[in-house]
Amino acid sequence: MRDFARPPQPDDEEDRLKALQAAQLLDTQPEEVFDRITRMACSALGVPVSLISLVDRDRQWFKSSCGLEARETGRDVSFCGHAILSDAPFIVDDAGMDPRFAANPLVTGAPGIRFYAGIPIHAGPSRIGTLCVIDTAPRTLGSRDITLLKSLARTVEDLLYVRQATLESVQSLNDWMEHYGDKSRSRVQALRNLVLRDRLTGLPSRVAIDSAIGDAVKDGKHHEGAGLLAVVDIDNLSAVNERFGHDVGDGLIGLTAERLLQVSEKTDIAARIGGGMFAFLLRGAPDHRAAVARLAGIHELLNRSFVGSHGIIQCSLTTGYVPLGQQDGGAEALLDTAHEAVRQAKALGHGLMSAYNRSLGRLGQRALEHDLRAAISTDQLFLVYQPKVDFDTRALVGCEALLRWQHPSLGLIAPCDFIPVAEESGVIVQLGRWTLDEACRQIRQWLDAGKDGPGVAVNLSPRQFLHGDIVETVRTSLAAHGVPGNLLELELTESVAVCDVDRVIAIMHELKRLHVSLSIDDFGTGFSSLSYLMRLPVDTLKIDRSFICDLVTDQRAQALVKGVIDICDGLGMNVIAEGVETAAQASLLSVLGCSTMQGYLFGRPMSPDQFEDALQAVSD
Repeated sequence: MRDFARPPQPDDEEDRLKALQAAQLLDTQPEEVFDRITRMACSALGVPVSLISLVDRDRQWFKSSCGLEARETGRDVSFCGHAILSDAPFIVDDAGMDPRFAANPLVTGAPGIRFYAGIPIHAGPSRIGTLCVIDTAPRTLGSRDITLLKSLARTVEDLLYVRQATLESVQSLNDWMEHYGDKSRSRVQALRNLVLRDRLTGLPSRVAIDSAIGDAVKDGKHHEGAGLLAVVDIDNLSAVNERFGHDVGDGLIGLTAERLLQVSEKTDIAARIGGGMFAFLLRGAPDHRAAVARLAGIHELLNRSFVGSHGIIQCSLTTGYVPLGQQDGGAEALLDTAHEAVRQAKALGHGLMSAYNRSLGRLGQRALEHDLRAAISTDQLFLVYQPKVDFDTRALVGCEALLRWQHPSLGLIAPCDFIPVAEESGVIVQLGRWTLDEACRQIRQWLDAGKDGPGVAVNLSPRQFLHGDIVETVRTSLAAHGVPGNLLELELTESVAVCDVDRVIAIMHELKRLHVSLSIDDFGTGFSSLSYLMRLPVDTLKIDRSFICDLVTDQRAQALVKGVIDICDGLGMNVIAEGVETAAQASLLSVLGCSTMQGYLFGRPMSPDQFEDALQAVSD
């Protein structure tokens, strides 16, 4: 096996690490001021990925990333580890042809780096990380591009300085107020409010909410479980910014802040903590159940349609929460836990609300990532299959393959707990490859048993679709098991369609040449327009479960679902409703023109043997 160049340590490594820790950046939440820099770099230089990378002792961690879902990688494979060795720009025009990097896992696997350019970022005299841009194709940068990248890197350094000065100023103001008491309190408080307020929304900032959370944790007045810390995130905010412009995105952020203020009681605190993300400290409920019920009502209000200059925007928000008094650590640890709860909720679908899963907190994300890599090769993974049914004929028309993980010590781990870790670490590409191959193997087994070949749908993550060689992966799995392409369906999330439309369409056409069918999953939760939809060579739209749950009682939901069904009929597409749980929902969907359905009403996810029995029952 070929080797690759690991980055050596700088001569000032220990001083550099001290400077990095002093910056108080590692493992903090995303911040819009930094995210704008990486978006600007991608847009100005025409690259798919830009990162603000901080090089820690054994990893590189991304304070901001545009175009890449991973939050960190090992330092040993990092290009940025090389870039911090000198103040000069570090540029690799074609990593695939460079003997230092050709065998690097980030080149040979996801994200498939071919081009890299990084400018060191300083904290004082120390180079603590880089601003870098990445492409999956070889390229060169002109002198103007390099000058622009240097300017953006200097802007990052300025922002880091201001951020650090703000943190120190807040601490100094707190110390001042404790020392002088009421003397000059009004002036100091006015200055403190100026520092602690978010400019766009007027809400308290991340620094302010940290202090409030710390006070709430220490406060013994609230009943145990009667307080919650929630993190609310606007789903696909970057897609809104790309389609409608940042003014519309800022409008969504501002309106969300207004809604949070409207529902806040005297003991509550709402804060903007970065990008489209908010923290909400809920206190004063009589018990835990009442606190969760109140948060659910707030979550429902936040998920109502937004009306702006571009008309009505169907934008969902996801909420994760953790009870006060039930987690170890201070304010930062509690906020990190609530943020993790959001990630777990997003794995189930956009627009949902979910509590933090404590069992995974005991394991830890990095340990979970390690175990997940091992799970692929040690038979800990398996697939279950949920039926798809034609309601009018009661015929079983296919199924969806769903991934499960039987951990040797933790037992069965839900997808919402490990999929976010897989997405961020890049393991999702290997998981997707395994899932495709296992689904094809199972189809072959059913065919060999004389069963009518059911169409099996497999979910593809955006990262797997855009950054992995998905066409070759599908071709290899079909050929290895002798499976006809028409028995395999690939499900893509709506957000994939707006990432890079021309590239997405090209990949879809290549997949169609393999005779597989394509579907858009969770339709209605993203930002696809009809112009996009008409260009995509997809066969099926899956109506998201969020439209189905209130279908019987909500006339607006009925109108929206009917509209989707009519659009599909006009474009010659199939339509399927997911999340169908009651006979009333199914009957109404049939009346509206959708007969293909999936949900607990027709069957929960089942083992291959159970699904084979269901196939046999239908044939009998």
